[in-house]
Amino acid sequence: MNHLAITEGDIARSRADPRFKQVLLAKVLEHLLGTLHRLQRDPKQDEAGARGLREGALMAVQLADLIRSIDNSLRVAGGAR
Repeated sequence: MNHLAITEGDIARSRADPRFKQVLLAKVLEHLLGTLHRLQRDPKQDEAGARGLREGALMAVQLADLIRSIDNSLRVAGGAR
Protein backbone atom coordinates (compact mmCIF):
# COMPACT_ATOMS: atom_id res chain seq x y z
CA MET A 1 0.00 0.00 0.00
CA ASN A 2 1.24 3.45 -0.88
CA HIS A 3 1.73 5.46 2.31
CA LEU A 4 0.99 8.62 0.31
CA ALA A 5 -2.33 7.41 -1.05
CA ILE A 6 -4.87 10.17 -0.54
CA THR A 7 -8.43 9.04 -0.03
CA GLU A 8 -11.69 10.84 -0.73
CA GLY A 9 -12.03 11.10 3.05
CA ASP A 10 -8.67 12.88 3.25
CA ILE A 11 -9.77 15.35 0.59
CA ALA A 12 -13.05 16.03 2.38
CA ARG A 13 -11.27 16.46 5.71
CA SER A 14 -8.67 18.79 4.18
CA ARG A 15 -11.46 21.06 2.94
CA ALA A 16 -12.82 21.38 6.46
CA ASP A 17 -9.54 21.32 8.42
CA PRO A 18 -6.78 23.67 7.23
CA ARG A 19 -4.21 22.18 9.63
CA PHE A 20 -4.88 18.69 8.23
CA LYS A 21 -4.53 20.07 4.70
CA GLN A 22 -1.22 21.65 5.64
CA VAL A 23 0.12 18.37 7.05
CA LEU A 24 -1.08 16.46 3.99
CA LEU A 25 0.61 18.94 1.64
CA ALA A 26 3.81 18.81 3.70
CA LYS A 27 3.93 15.01 3.34
CA VAL A 28 3.44 15.29 -0.42
CA LEU A 29 6.16 17.96 -0.60
CA GLU A 30 8.57 15.77 1.38
CA HIS A 31 7.92 12.86 -0.97
CA LEU A 32 8.35 15.08 -4.05
CA LEU A 33 11.66 16.46 -2.77
CA GLY A 34 12.93 12.94 -2.09
CA THR A 35 12.00 11.89 -5.60
CA LEU A 36 13.66 14.96 -7.11
CA HIS A 37 16.82 14.25 -5.12
CA ARG A 38 16.96 10.67 -6.44
CA LEU A 39 16.33 11.84 -10.01
CA GLN A 40 19.01 14.50 -9.74
CA ARG A 41 21.58 11.89 -8.76
CA ASP A 42 20.61 9.52 -11.59
CA PRO A 43 23.69 9.12 -13.81
CA LYS A 44 21.44 8.36 -16.81
CA GLN A 45 19.86 11.83 -16.70
CA ASP A 46 18.71 12.96 -20.14
CA GLU A 47 16.88 16.04 -21.46
CA ALA A 48 13.46 14.63 -20.57
CA GLY A 49 14.70 13.91 -17.05
CA ALA A 50 16.07 17.43 -16.71
CA ARG A 51 12.73 18.82 -17.85
CA GLY A 52 10.99 16.64 -15.26
CA LEU A 53 13.32 17.96 -12.58
CA ARG A 54 12.49 21.55 -13.51
CA GLU A 55 8.75 20.84 -13.49
CA GLY A 56 9.06 19.04 -10.16
CA ALA A 57 11.01 21.94 -8.68
CA LEU A 58 8.30 24.38 -9.78
CA MET A 59 5.65 22.13 -8.25
CA ALA A 60 7.64 21.99 -5.01
CA VAL A 61 7.70 25.79 -4.88
CA GLN A 62 3.93 25.90 -5.42
CA LEU A 63 3.37 23.37 -2.63
CA ALA A 64 5.64 25.32 -0.29
CA ASP A 65 3.72 28.51 -1.08
CA LEU A 66 0.40 26.77 -0.35
CA ILE A 67 1.72 25.44 2.96
CA ARG A 68 3.02 28.89 3.91
CA SER A 69 -0.28 30.50 2.94
CA ILE A 70 -2.23 28.08 5.13
CA ASP A 71 0.18 28.74 7.99
CA ASN A 72 -0.26 32.50 7.63
CA SER A 73 -4.04 32.13 7.56
CA LEU A 74 -4.02 29.97 10.68
CA ARG A 75 -1.73 32.42 12.44
CA VAL A 76 -4.03 35.35 11.60
CA ALA A 77 -7.10 33.38 12.67
CA GLY A 78 -5.39 32.40 15.92
CA GLY A 79 -4.51 36.01 16.64
CA ALA A 80 -8.09 37.14 16.08
CA ARG A 81 -9.36 35.08 19.03
